[in-house]
Amino acid sequence: MRILACVFILLILLVGCSVEGKDSEPEEIDKPANIILTPVDLYKGNAKKFRPFLGAMSGAFKIEYKGIKPNAHLDIDIWENGEKVSSAGSVGDLFFWPEEEASNELEIIIAFDTISIEGQDQYKEIKINLIDGSGSSFITSTTPWDEKYGPHGLISIGETRTFPAKGAVHVWGMHATSTNSIRVADLSPESLSTLEKAIIFTLRFEE
Repeated sequence: MRILACVFILLILLVGCSVEGKDSEPEEIDKPANIILTPVDLYKGNAKKFRPFLGAMSGAFKIEYKGIKPNAHLDIDIWENGEKVSSAGSVGDLFFWPEEEASNELEIIIAFDTISIEGQDQYKEIKINLIDGSGSSFITSTTPWDEKYGPHGLISIGETRTFPAKGAVHVWGMHATSTNSIRVADLSPESLSTLEKAIIFTLRFEE
């Protein structure tokens, strides 16, 4: 009887440990992915030789997700006097790649060119290169640009950020003024509300 009692107690302990182990496993299925946004120095070391080809108004950042692949879009918005007034396009489903080439990391390089057509307004050509471990995808867009906007400045993050893959997050931009001076700007709502003219890039996540 004593042996049977010991066996019975041991079975109870084993079942209890098994249930506890299942309860302690993290439940990731229903949780949104986290995004890691990292600034990239385009001209570090020998890469500075490429600066004349990309121009002063250029930059890059890397996005990476942890968890379930999010449906991420990169919106290109035109801002005037501190608010969004129009769209210059959107790049959809950033992490969509063929199954054999799937990657959870993406580097985004952005550069601007000013296009002048005689007798017409100026335009900004927006050049975007999406790069992952297996290749790249090059995209361009244009938007009217009044020549009165002289001084230009970039708006970028200074350090790595992590945030949930939901809603919309401003990640990069370029701004300009019609005066002879320009202030340093960042991506906070307070700073964006003071911009006279800007092109703002926003990560937007859809369900």
